[in-house]
Amino acid sequence: MHAGEQWAPEHFLIEPHVHPVWEIYLQQHGTTHWMAGGESYVLHPGHLFAVPPGLIHHLAGRSGNHHFYFAAVDLEPVVRRHPALAPHWPTTVVHTEAGELAYAFAQLVRELTTRYEYTDLGLELAVDHLILAVSRALAPTAVPQLAMHPAVRTVKRLLDQEFHEHWTLRELADRVGLAPAYLAELFANELGQPPHRYLSERRIDRARQLLEASDVTITALALSLGFSSSQHFARAFRQHTGSTPTAFRASRSR
Repeated sequence: MHAGEQWAPEHFLIEPHVHPVWEIYLQQHGTTHWMAGGESYVLHPGHLFAVPPGLIHHLAGRSGNHHFYFAAVDLEPVVRRHPALAPHWPTTVVHTEAGELAYAFAQLVRELTTRYEYTDLGLELAVDHLILAVSRALAPTAVPQLAMHPAVRTVKRLLDQEFHEHWTLRELADRVGLAPAYLAELFANELGQPPHRYLSERRIDRARQLLEASDVTITALALSLGFSSSQHFARAFRQHTGSTPTAFRASRSR
């Protein structure tokens, strides 16, 4: 029915409302307080908030600046295409850790905001992918095929979900109780690059999406991603892509 990505100012407020289909929110940055069915929920980065059809929900007061994805999806056409996805979703609000959904949401928003060939097919596949990802998040039975050190997994999750933060190696090491040098060695051995390089790549990946799918200014985009300035962002973007942010955006708008 609708989907999008919202950067909300401090005094942004969502009034009580209801939908005839499931509405799914994914908190990206900041913290929000929601009410749904008389219950209170606090969303931090990486939290999925899924509201069933017919349930009144709203933001419980004004939050600070925050950023989230949202989508209201009619599940019936998805299930007709993929009967295995017939949802065994609960009848109440779901509030769970699901930061890996960000990619599926970003792809859906990209299909909605960018002129591609095969538009209808692309949108259909993006919706199906999102519902698959949500279904997996609600029934987390996946078993990693490649073992990862718990500290590396935790740091990777932090960098994936909170890439806008100004992380230092010391701060990351303190989060997992390791010496900075040892964490850097573990991380590089398992992921092939040190934490700061991984963080930079996550920021540039997100920058590509925003440059392609939004008209946010280069300076605002740079600051929202954790870069100290637009010049810092432009240098990092060129190092990773061989192009300037302005040239990249122009090439995608043709």
